[in-house]
Amino acid sequence: MSTVDRTAWIVNHHATNAERDGRSGRHEQLARRLGASGWRAVVVAASTDHPSGRQTFGPGRLRARWRGPAHEFVWLRGVGYDRLRVLRALDVLVFTALVLLPGALRGLPAPDLVVGSSVHPLAAWAGARLARRHGVPFVYEPRDLWPETLVQFGVLSRRHPVTRLLESLQRRAVAQAALVVSPLEGAGRYLADRGLHAPFLWVPNGVSADRDAPGTTTEHARPGTDTDTDTDTFEIAYLGSMGPANALGAVVEAFDRASRSPGGERLVLRLVGTGSQRAELIARAALCLHADRVVFEGHVSQGRARQLGRAADCLVANLQPLDLYRHGTSLNKFFEYLLLGKPVVLGASVDSDPVTDAGAGVRVPGDDVEALAGAMLALAALTPDERTAMGERGRRHVLEHYDYDVLAARFAAGLDDAAVTSASGRSAPGRAAPSDGRRP
Repeated sequence: MSTVDRTAWIVNHHATNAERDGRSGRHEQLARRLGASGWRAVVVAASTDHPSGRQTFGPGRLRARWRGPAHEFVWLRGVGYDRLRVLRALDVLVFTALVLLPGALRGLPAPDLVVGSSVHPLAAWAGARLARRHGVPFVYEPRDLWPETLVQFGVLSRRHPVTRLLESLQRRAVAQAALVVSPLEGAGRYLADRGLHAPFLWVPNGVSADRDAPGTTTEHARPGTDTDTDTDTFEIAYLGSMGPANALGAVVEAFDRASRSPGGERLVLRLVGTGSQRAELIARAALCLHADRVVFEGHVSQGRARQLGRAADCLVANLQPLDLYRHGTSLNKFFEYLLLGKPVVLGASVDSDPVTDAGAGVRVPGDDVEALAGAMLALAALTPDERTAMGERGRRHVLEHYDYDVLAARFAAGLDDAAVTSASGRSAPGRAAPSDGRRP
């Protein structure tokens, strides 16, 4: 292992920690591996859990610190929004203010580089301010394209003052960045088309094989059955958030349509997770002809979600057919699904995706209820051996191309080059050159 002689602060509002949250996301997976390349990562995140909005701090607490052998976390207080969703905006503002509050990060190892990561751009902006304050390079990580995401989802108009503000924050972040790194393949082209130029590196989301245990499946009873292993049902499972971007209304409608069709009488739909549209989805599912075969699970740990996924016969995801996705998609769900070794029904109007690349499922246009229903029935009509082969192709593909061991080395190489570029005042050779966006 390399000697750890440099420190990277990674500011991401919603970064998860396995010990605290029961799940480990992109930033912890990268952070815990950076030590092998000479970097110690300090992840700066908020005390609020996302997407539930639950506050994890007790009254009066502003900060907590956790130290691991290869990385550490610092949590700064946010505002809980589990009971009142409008408070999420206040959560963003309070976290951003605390990140920049003098002394809030006192006692941490001094940064040699700061990564500012969205989802929301104020966290990235705060990262840029920290980098300037400490006189170190800044790496900008847009995980979503703001304000384009909000515009295409109809939250903001193109002329809205907030849209203009977000565009300004984006320009400033790119202008200061020694490197732009993103899980979206086309993010570099998206920025360049708007006259924003910086070295770009594609680092997709991925999987961690060492946290996966295929042999630990816990079976569960399916609706309308007396045993855990009823072969007369075919379960379709969704795992993850239940918000507008997840487009689950079409999944419920597709299940309703498929369950009414020949061959659909044994279908079961299991939705695992929580989010702002969960109540609406429950109400919609109650109108299904076979509402008793739609099951909602609440918030569960990452390990439990994987158990439920492996117990299903196939997995499902859907994206709205937005022009936004031509710039790339890197949903954690894609990679988690492939890791579970199950075939996937995917609604996505995209040029490429890892499910299709692997031959691990059926892709249809996004939000197309008729096509989603047909894909569900098509997978249910396959033999168990055919579905097993699909799932195995997906698992092999994701472990070969999207293992976080490989991705962290790529990320570290980008940090190295950003540090060299800033130190020398000129372009560093090699690894963090603008990416052509091709899949690995």
